[in-house]
Amino acid sequence: MSETEDAHHPRAPWALRQVPPFPSVAQRIMALAGQEDANPQEVGQLVTMDPSFSAELLRFANSALFGPQRPVGGLAHAIVMLGMDRVKVMAALVVVNRIVRTSLRIEALRKVWMHSLATALIAEEAAGRMGVGRDDAYTAGLLHNLGALGMMSAYPDEYSRMLEVSNDFGFDILLTERALFEIDHCAAGAYLAQDWSFPDELAAAIATHHDDIGPGQNRLESLLGISWRLADALGFAAFSPAREWTYEELMAYVPGTTRRTWLGRDPEEAHAELTLRLTDATA
Repeated sequence: MSETEDAHHPRAPWALRQVPPFPSVAQRIMALAGQEDANPQEVGQLVTMDPSFSAELLRFANSALFGPQRPVGGLAHAIVMLGMDRVKVMAALVVVNRIVRTSLRIEALRKVWMHSLATALIAEEAAGRMGVGRDDAYTAGLLHNLGALGMMSAYPDEYSRMLEVSNDFGFDILLTERALFEIDHCAAGAYLAQDWSFPDELAAAIATHHDDIGPGQNRLESLLGISWRLADALGFAAFSPAREWTYEELMAYVPGTTRRTWLGRDPEEAHAELTLRLTDATA
């Protein structure tokens, strides 16, 4: 490889070199589904190229995570009923679920995955009030800890021990990751997002999601920063936080109110709704 190619595609940090590559079929599905004139039949043909991927996609289409009002019987039905944007989200969900699946036997690592799913559901629910598309919000919430998910898939025992020590002693998670893995999960997630050709806006939101909430952030970054902290406040924390936020403090950053959403009414009610939607997330 030439020096120019090295500059455009630097060698992966050592902590990420054992992370499985993003499957080409999933990349093609996400790219095709992202086109304005995407043809559901073409997307369906791509999906069927990988039978196990097809089965997982259909399972998620029928899961509580997506809350279909009636059973989705086949891929063609799923693609037409759910739409291209939702298919993109599910493709990312299937891939990341595959990456972390073997790590979920460890409780500390399972919490990271559940935190990601909880953040995705919160971000999706708050998206309209923050001026962000629901599917973009869900994807950002799901992938905001992509770096942690990658490191824990490559080094499950080491990463889980680091989490346990950090949580027991209140260590700063980003500093601890840098000390042990020479990269923190924000930077690691941004690297993987760029390496897997995710949108630049998504990679930037992943890179900055631990930044303070406030001026200077775009809508997606602001939504993501609020959403993962809300997941923590509702009992789905993965790391020992630098600051303990209350549900009410965080909801003050979400503009507007509506009776049609479960988010913002009451923390107990929001926790119950999240728990219900996450029941089959890691089945």
